Amino acid sequence: MAIMKVLELMTHSDKGWEDAAQRAVSKAAESVDNIKSVWVQDFSATVGKEGKIESYRVTCKVTFEVKD
Repeated sequence: MAIMKVLELMTHSDKGWEDAAQRAVSKAAESVDNIKSVWVQDFSATVGKEGKIESYRVTCKVTFEVKD
Protein backbone atom coordinates (compact mmCIF):
# COMPACT_ATOMS: atom_id res chain seq x y z
CA MET A 1 0.00 0.00 0.00
CA ALA A 2 1.35 3.43 -0.94
CA ILE A 3 1.40 6.28 1.54
CA MET A 4 0.94 9.73 0.00
CA LYS A 5 1.73 13.13 1.47
CA VAL A 6 0.45 16.54 0.32
CA LEU A 7 2.27 19.88 0.33
CA GLU A 8 0.27 23.07 -0.08
CA LEU A 9 2.19 25.70 -2.03
CA MET A 10 1.47 29.24 -3.20
CA THR A 11 3.41 30.83 -6.04
CA HIS A 12 3.15 33.41 -8.81
CA SER A 13 4.27 34.02 -12.38
CA ASP A 14 4.33 36.93 -14.78
CA LYS A 15 3.55 34.52 -17.67
CA GLY A 16 0.37 32.72 -16.61
CA TRP A 17 -1.34 30.27 -14.28
CA GLU A 18 0.16 27.20 -15.97
CA ASP A 19 3.65 28.63 -15.49
CA ALA A 20 2.88 29.40 -11.84
CA ALA A 21 1.77 25.79 -11.26
CA GLN A 22 4.90 24.50 -13.01
CA ARG A 23 7.06 26.72 -10.80
CA ALA A 24 5.45 25.20 -7.70
CA VAL A 25 6.09 21.65 -8.91
CA SER A 26 9.66 22.46 -9.98
CA LYS A 27 10.47 24.06 -6.63
CA ALA A 28 8.97 21.12 -4.70
CA ALA A 29 10.97 18.68 -6.85
CA GLU A 30 14.20 20.27 -5.59
CA SER A 31 13.64 18.68 -2.17
CA VAL A 32 10.91 16.05 -2.66
CA ASP A 33 11.07 12.82 -4.68
CA ASN A 34 8.21 10.76 -6.16
CA ILE A 35 5.84 13.64 -7.00
CA LYS A 36 2.71 12.06 -8.44
CA SER A 37 0.26 14.93 -9.04
CA VAL A 38 -0.59 18.58 -8.57
CA TRP A 39 -4.05 19.98 -7.91
CA VAL A 40 -4.51 23.70 -8.52
CA GLN A 41 -6.91 24.71 -5.80
CA ASP A 42 -7.13 28.45 -6.33
CA PHE A 43 -6.37 31.00 -9.05
CA SER A 44 -5.93 34.74 -8.57
CA ALA A 45 -4.15 37.65 -10.24
CA THR A 46 -2.94 41.14 -9.54
CA VAL A 47 -4.07 43.94 -11.83
CA GLY A 48 -2.01 47.01 -12.68
CA LYS A 49 -2.98 50.64 -13.22
CA GLU A 50 -3.94 50.15 -16.87
CA GLY A 51 -6.36 47.35 -16.06
CA LYS A 52 -3.98 44.60 -17.23
CA ILE A 53 -2.98 41.49 -15.31
CA GLU A 54 0.53 41.84 -13.91
CA SER A 55 0.98 38.62 -11.97
CA TYR A 56 -0.80 35.25 -11.94
CA ARG A 57 -1.08 33.40 -8.63
CA VAL A 58 -1.96 29.82 -7.74
CA THR A 59 -2.47 27.86 -4.58
CA CYS A 60 -1.83 24.21 -5.31
CA LYS A 61 -1.42 20.88 -3.59
CA VAL A 62 1.50 18.72 -4.66
CA THR A 63 1.13 15.02 -3.85
CA PHE A 64 4.08 12.69 -3.48
CA GLU A 65 4.59 9.08 -2.42
CA VAL A 66 6.38 8.44 0.86
CA LYS A 67 9.01 5.70 0.69
CA ASP A 68 8.85 2.82 3.20
